[in-house]
Amino acid sequence: MLEYESIVNLKKIISALVAVVLIGITIYLGALSINDSNFVVPFGLACAIAAPTGLTLLGFVISGSNDEIVQQLAKVPEIEKLI
Repeated sequence: MLEYESIVNLKKIISALVAVVLIGITIYLGALSINDSNFVVPFGLACAIAAPTGLTLLGFVISGSNDEIVQQLAKVPEIEKLI
């Protein structure tokens, strides 16, 4: 069980890093496009692809997985009575 939790934690850490990089690239391209119009198209693509992907990954990191919820419910002794 410990290996499963460490894999889930590793996935969340990697997802968080990728999300921060994607959102950072979008912000950086936005800053570059202020002074140079050559960066407007890459900024637009980053806004359409990279930023939503990064936000989705951050949502994955923040939200708890269904497995964690089921594990917590399994610890409740009266769960069969409640169901």
